[in-house]
Amino acid sequence: MSPAATLRLQRWTAFAAVLWAVLALGLAIAGQVLARAEYMPPVQTSGTGGVVLVSWIARSAQQAGVEVGDRVVAVDGVPIREWFRDRGWERLEPGVPVVYAVESPDGVRREVALLPVPRAETRQALVLPVFLASLAVGVAYLALGVLVWQLRPDQEESFAFVLFCSALAMEFFSAVHTYDAWFGYERMLATLPFVGATTFHLFATFPVRPPWISRLPWLKHAAYLGAAVTAVLPLAGRGAPGAEHFGSAAYAYAILGASAGVAVLAREWARARGTPQGERMDVVFWGAVLSFVPVLALVSATLFFRLVLPAWMALVWFVVLPASVAYGIARNQLFEIRGLARSSAAYGAATLSITGLYAFLISFADAAFSRVRINASSPWFSVTFLFFAILAVNPLRNRLQGLVDRVFDRSRAGYREAVREISEAMVSMLSLDEVVDRLVTAVTESMGAERAMVLLEEAGALRPSAWRGPFEPRALELALAVDHPVGKQLWMRRQELSKADCEAGAEPGTAERCREVFEALDVDLLVPILFGVDLLGVIAVGRKLSSEPLGADDRQLLRTLANQSAIAIENAKAFDEIAKLNETLEARVEERTRELREIQSHLMQSEKMRSLGQLVAGVAHELNNPIGFVHANLQLLDGYVARLIAAQESGERAERVREAIQKLLLRSREGTQRVKAIVQDLRTFSRMDQAELGDADLNEEIERTLTLMEPRFKSGIRVERDFAELPRVRCLPGQLNQVFMNLLMNACDALDGRGGCIRIRTRPKAGGVELEFEDDGPGIPPEHRERIFEPFFTTKPVGKGTGLGLSISHGIVERHGGRMTLACPGDGGTCFRIELPRVARISEEEVAAATAESAARERGVVA
Repeated sequence: MSPAATLRLQRWTAFAAVLWAVLALGLAIAGQVLARAEYMPPVQTSGTGGVVLVSWIARSAQQAGVEVGDRVVAVDGVPIREWFRDRGWERLEPGVPVVYAVESPDGVRREVALLPVPRAETRQALVLPVFLASLAVGVAYLALGVLVWQLRPDQEESFAFVLFCSALAMEFFSAVHTYDAWFGYERMLATLPFVGATTFHLFATFPVRPPWISRLPWLKHAAYLGAAVTAVLPLAGRGAPGAEHFGSAAYAYAILGASAGVAVLAREWARARGTPQGERMDVVFWGAVLSFVPVLALVSATLFFRLVLPAWMALVWFVVLPASVAYGIARNQLFEIRGLARSSAAYGAATLSITGLYAFLISFADAAFSRVRINASSPWFSVTFLFFAILAVNPLRNRLQGLVDRVFDRSRAGYREAVREISEAMVSMLSLDEVVDRLVTAVTESMGAERAMVLLEEAGALRPSAWRGPFEPRALELALAVDHPVGKQLWMRRQELSKADCEAGAEPGTAERCREVFEALDVDLLVPILFGVDLLGVIAVGRKLSSEPLGADDRQLLRTLANQSAIAIENAKAFDEIAKLNETLEARVEERTRELREIQSHLMQSEKMRSLGQLVAGVAHELNNPIGFVHANLQLLDGYVARLIAAQESGERAERVREAIQKLLLRSREGTQRVKAIVQDLRTFSRMDQAELGDADLNEEIERTLTLMEPRFKSGIRVERDFAELPRVRCLPGQLNQVFMNLLMNACDALDGRGGCIRIRTRPKAGGVELEFEDDGPGIPPEHRERIFEPFFTTKPVGKGTGLGLSISHGIVERHGGRMTLACPGDGGTCFRIELPRVARISEEEVAAATAESAARERGVVA
């Protein structure tokens, strides 16, 4: 059967057992509340140990010679167990005698006819309190079993424990006041064998699973099969040979199973003496002894000495066992009883000594003050004397308490000091090697461990990183995969792991692999180093030099050290990663900065070329007119030159031809000057040969841009200039010209096809200048105004704009230390306001980038 199927079967079985116990509780309560029989037998019986003995007799039975301790054999010829099973007391009638067959302790059997007695006469003292107490104890056991099962649902010891608690709860719900409990006798006999089977199952699993149990797992199944057969026989075996002994068989099976379980526990307890599991084994073993020995004694007293004892006395002794087992399973470790007992005894002795000293002071004070005639009985005197007595005794109490702590709590004080020191040290540790070395040193020195090792996770495996003490070569070469059973249990349990813990509830193959790891390292305990959900490493601790087992204080110290070191290890790893990143960070930042500058340069130049490209048509027209005029003049000049030569050869006068040629050359010169001016404006506009800061008159720069833009203004667009005298501004003129051209291009696009006016205003201001470019176009919608300076944002159709013009312009103005803002008049239109300082605050890096851009253009790198 697969592990998942086994777990599902265990859950359903545990659920059925709990449901069975809850049903028994309901039947017990219902029987007590709804008891209907008005007449009861004149003798009450007790069935402890499987023998039905008389535990109480009415006066009529006493007069007939029946005594407490006599064995009841039959009632009206029906064997007593069958009579109980058939609930014969419910058929009793007043005045109708019932024949009881009883047997005295000396073996004499006789029959006695007795009349039923009213129920009121059979009420014994404490019946109801005992009933309620039994129900409360049974509910407590059942709740304890369910709680542990919920805390550890995947462990077999939890499964065995919930079955054990359910069986015990059933007995408490069934064996008390059997006459009123519905089916109480049947439920009691049916549950008894399972008490033995669950006890054997529990101690064969917890606190240590013996190896032979792992090799013979069918023994546990056989125990439950035998319990099922023994439970059915008393209920279904009526009339069969030996049926009168079936009830005793149920008691015998319960005793046999419980004894076998205790024997297994005793054997493992003897083997575990002096090992790390010794403390836990001590508590569970002595808890079992205190629980089962009184039960066996009570049963033996009933069987062999005819002592009449109620059933609940046989069950109440189990109070020690479930609590200790539950704590052990839920916490997987137990408190140190010996240390607790020693320190408690010392505190008690100190308290007793101080009390005796105080009593002596009071007695001495009474005797002393009575001689000097001081009224010692006065309330004021008593209060005053008590105050001074406390002042005198309190320092002594503090000194005694300190002495007890130093003597009996010395290791804990040392552990607290070790935790404080290592916590303070690890805060400042940034080296991984330093952290793990400090950790193994703390473990060996503070705990007195013979050896200790720290294994850290690396490439999916736990490998030795630091160690102290003698380790074999195979331990130092160990590479424990994180998916190894040991690694899985450390990660899933999230607490320390001993060899016994690893074997508990594990499959035989898995337990063997766990043992191999402990034997290879020769250690007693593995403590996980966890950070969040990650297993960072493991602390492996060997035995103590004093040969004492690792106790609860040792485990607590190791857990604390593991938690502290987890943070330090994670910090050290992060510091190492940061150090490695810093080694290449500067080079990577410089490379990325250079790439960004190149990209920015490409974008700016591309946008400038796009803007200039939009001027090509207009500039071409401006150039075409004078060039065409010069070309036509050259053709005329050719004819005039031929005529001039012919006139000179014929001797004719050529004055008129010379005048015509001069006029023609003058006009051609004017056309070439126009072409030269346009080319000079383009060159000055783009500043292709200047990438350094220079003083510029921004009115002239704007005017030059307007000259280049003149062809765009012939479609009904007017330009209104409102130029004030401006101081010269130290800037990169070529970049500012690009800003002016972008703004004018956008204004022309807004007014294209509809005409309008572009207004340009320049004003000096404190420390700089202010420029405004305004058009009376449709304006910018409100939802787009916050995004107009974002790169690649555009509202133009595809192919009509890149969305970089305004973004680049905004960046150029900000790099000059200025500000570019949008102001939308209320009556429509758009107005961009530019504020620039008199001296641009451009860094040397940006000037160098502009110089590199200019050089690249000259080499043809940038188109």
